[in-house]
Amino acid sequence: MKDFFGPNGMVGMVVGSFSSLIELLVLMALFFAIDYQKRYLKNQKELIAAQLASLQMQLHPHFLFNTLHSISSMIDIDPRKAQKMLTKMGTLMRTLLENDLEQMITIEKEVDFIKDYLDLEQIRYADKMAIHYQVSKDILQTKVPNMILQPLVENAIKYGIVPAIKPGEICIEIKRTKDESSLKDYIDLKISNTSENNESAIHDKGTGLGIQNIRKRLEGIYADGFLFESRFVNPKLYVAQISLPLNSL
Repeated sequence: MKDFFGPNGMVGMVVGSFSSLIELLVLMALFFAIDYQKRYLKNQKELIAAQLASLQMQLHPHFLFNTLHSISSMIDIDPRKAQKMLTKMGTLMRTLLENDLEQMITIEKEVDFIKDYLDLEQIRYADKMAIHYQVSKDILQTKVPNMILQPLVENAIKYGIVPAIKPGEICIEIKRTKDESSLKDYIDLKISNTSENNESAIHDKGTGLGIQNIRKRLEGIYADGFLFESRFVNPKLYVAQISLPLNSL
């Protein structure tokens, strides 16, 4: 008993209890910190997802307004072509509704949507526009942001094809590449169009709702891990290119 209640025994018991309490508090603090971090990250992801969804929804009325404007301009000029365009518009609307809630879709679906969109525009510009597709088959199931190409294709028509006197071309190229310095794999999406005017002020792809929307969506999904640039590679050829890290999500 003396040994137990003696100064040394009592001090040892108190110190031992105190140490156990400190360890318990540290463990509890660590647990709450981890739990808080998990909840914070979850809230951040939900916030980013909501912002991305909002940006995606901005594209729909913008796209629909421009497409309907194209159709309405054809009604008095050529009612038969306008009717064909309305039929193609129905196909595009079904695709939009099917993919409405999808933030990411396969390259195959993205290209199919672009083909339907260009089919509609070719009814109007059949004698002015030739379309070329170069899409690697091995990446068709790779996912990219929904409707990421449509604003670029629309700009290619608006600034490259419509103002031109001679017939023009649009090329859509999608392939897998490897960065030699980092050895990382990327998906390159490239939209190029011929142009008769190389003034960047007229063919400015850094402005406009669609282009701003693309950049914001890419920042929300990939942070700074993507490349998006557009420029004249020569006086007669304009190129918009997006490079996305493969398997980053």
